[in-house]
Amino acid sequence: MDSSDIEEKVASHYTRGDVTDRILTTLDLQDVARGSVPIEALFPVDQLHHGGVSLTERMASAAGIKSGMKVLDAGSGIGGSARFLVDRFDCEVDAIDLSDEFVRTAEDLDRLVGLSSRISHRAGSVLDLPYDSNSFDAVWSQNVTMNVADKTAMFAEAFRVMQPNGVYVLTHIGRGAGGEIDYPLPWAMTEATSFTVPPSELVHALSEAGFQNIKDHAKGAPPPPPASDGQPDDSLAMGDDMPQRRANSGRAVADGRLVPMLVTARRF
Repeated sequence: MDSSDIEEKVASHYTRGDVTDRILTTLDLQDVARGSVPIEALFPVDQLHHGGVSLTERMASAAGIKSGMKVLDAGSGIGGSARFLVDRFDCEVDAIDLSDEFVRTAEDLDRLVGLSSRISHRAGSVLDLPYDSNSFDAVWSQNVTMNVADKTAMFAEAFRVMQPNGVYVLTHIGRGAGGEIDYPLPWAMTEATSFTVPPSELVHALSEAGFQNIKDHAKGAPPPPPASDGQPDDSLAMGDDMPQRRANSGRAVADGRLVPMLVTARRF
């Protein structure tokens, strides 16, 4: 498959239907006034990656996110990280995602928490970013790389749109040692859209794109805690089979077949 075929399949993977309605119904927010909901109310459902909001906080700390930064959320899902960065750090955030439905849901949730005027969402590809060069202080990608075969193009685009002295912060589930991976996984139903390269290969690709001072902050660190039992979770956006998909991923991480990474890289 070429990149366009892969992206079509990936977008389909992240399309469920009625995501906004599922979230509002589960959280009992159907009749609340726009702008009246704190972003924390959405944390159980809008952080579509392992580790939940605690991982988002770790990423922001590792990257040195500060007030007033202009950030690109490249692969933004339903906007959980974008809302966190705007609310917590007063950042200016542009967000882009392959899934039209996720973009619509992100905009719906922005209105709910009163942040629709402060985040710009659009549908598009991390391989061809529709932004000017040298536009952002930081580029942010949470668990996006596993769905991207052409990491060379992805990292080149991140480098291009970043200002000098900017930071690229990303999480990746790398391929470790051991046997075959059990599917489905949170990011892919089959290996056809799963591109979990080894950590060394990811770091090499970042270096080849021009990034320097590349650090894996997850190496040797304890994994982030799982989502609390009994809470709504990413199944609302991702599908009812997410417990099985998370379990497959968790077993592979535990035995070293998959390796969580939290990477920062600098453009000087």
